[in-house]
Amino acid sequence: MWRLARSVAVMLCIAVPASQAQPVVTRIPTVTRLVQIYADYERRLADAIDRRDSGEIDRLVAADFELRPAGNIGVPVPRAEWIAQSLKEPATAVSIGQMAVHDFGDIRIVSFAMKREAAGREPGVAVVDVWLQSGDTSVLKVRYAAAVEKRSRRVPGEMHMPRADKRLPP
Repeated sequence: MWRLARSVAVMLCIAVPASQAQPVVTRIPTVTRLVQIYADYERRLADAIDRRDSGEIDRLVAADFELRPAGNIGVPVPRAEWIAQSLKEPATAVSIGQMAVHDFGDIRIVSFAMKREAAGREPGVAVVDVWLQSGDTSVLKVRYAAAVEKRSRRVPGEMHMPRADKRLPP
């Protein structure tokens, strides 16, 4: 059966002139509504830091925000110091990928990989943000972040899993 189907497909490809050939379609994984919403929030925050837009930063970051860096997780970085340090960084585009959002009512846990475009070989950052929804908007309460190393050790309980192929089968 498969041989017949493959033979017909090959014959159709040969018989159809190039001018009538179908364009190549790239399949992109479906983005959930929450991933789309929080990707926008994360993009707005990164852009506001890049533009040094304190008004937008104030709208997106809670007054009691803290950064919890993996290298010194027991010592939180307060909001003012985090913003001051972020604004010292050179302006550059940031790419965000591999996002997942977990919805716990008014609390949204957003995990993603972030990399500064101009960073070159500098490792990216694994981020877990805790957003609190208040009405129609959300504010960032806590950020947990760790530099991603090429040879990082696995965390306890982690299993080596191949990357999930989220494309639809042909």
